Amino acid sequence: MRGFWNIARKELIHLRRDPTTLVIALMIPIIQLTLFGFAIDFDVRHIPMAVVDLDRSRESRAYIDSVRNTQYADVAAWLSTPDEAERALRRGTVRIALIIPPDFARRMNGRDTPAVRVLIDGSDSQVALRARMAFLRPATPGPESVDARINVLFNPQMRTQVFTIPGLIGVILQLVTVSLTAFSLVREREQGTLEQLMVSPVGRLGLMLGKLAPYALLAFGEMIAVLVIGRVVFDVRVAGSVPLLLVLSIPFILAALSLGLLISTIAQNQAQALQITLLITLPSILLSGFVFPRESMPGPLYLITFALPVTFFLEVLRAIIVRGAVMSDVAPSVAALLLLSTLLLALSTLRFRKSMA
Repeated sequence: MRGFWNIARKELIHLRRDPTTLVIALMIPIIQLTLFGFAIDFDVRHIPMAVVDLDRSRESRAYIDSVRNTQYADVAAWLSTPDEAERALRRGTVRIALIIPPDFARRMNGRDTPAVRVLIDGSDSQVALRARMAFLRPATPGPESVDARINVLFNPQMRTQVFTIPGLIGVILQLVTVSLTAFSLVREREQGTLEQLMVSPVGRLGLMLGKLAPYALLAFGEMIAVLVIGRVVFDVRVAGSVPLLLVLSIPFILAALSLGLLISTIAQNQAQALQITLLITLPSILLSGFVFPRESMPGPLYLITFALPVTFFLEVLRAIIVRGAVMSDVAPSVAALLLLSTLLLALSTLRFRKSMA
């Protein structure tokens, strides 16, 4: 133990001279505990539901109220035809479609058991299991029970891999692109080679894009690798268009690379880059809907999810891979992703130029 106090005193002085690292280290557990404590909720409720009431009777309205009273489903849309309900499920705007036939009230008041058709989006197995519970034993409006004929779409077996593999693509892409980009630039700065590049006959925009381009190619390679492994090992097939999926991944990769560049302009060393990367990556995994449905999150956390590019990329991934969606189905998510990508790229470019000035 000889020299213990001298070494400890030296490390304390280092911490005092680097307050940014100390503040980040103290804030990480506080922020993550707060976010995770509210975000982790296995009791999924208030699932968005579309209703097609072809009967429009007092009995049908009472049955709809009985389903809502379970608190597992909330009416998010009133539609006119079953085809509209299926399109809403494919777009991902709702997770449940309740279709009430025109003879519901007559069967309810007669001797026949009334039947309803229930369509459930099985792309999220956790949500699908909870959605079924809304129709198992609802408080029906009459003495007769209602026969809920449930059909699970897109993932009839409700396999967990069908839900997790598409989400892993977004998570892996963000982790690799953000961390490698942030560490590469910070390492260049620590070694003094970045300043040498700045005084060489290389434009700043060319320098920035040249640093980002290899990681973009790497991200594309990893995305293809995950798709192949998911198909061969876990039998998760892409129901939609693979070229469309690759094209729509460009805005997300650009956003992730810009985020890594932004981190590199904030961090002074690789330790700080690692801490900031963890501070961003871990909440992104939980708040993006990769593990837990966003609908079950409290209001403030739900609003934070709209600021995460991976949130919208996961919606695109699951829509195309699991539900076979087309461009028109994912247009809102793509528009949001393009907006976030533009903002992140502009902010990171501005800070990069200022930090290199």
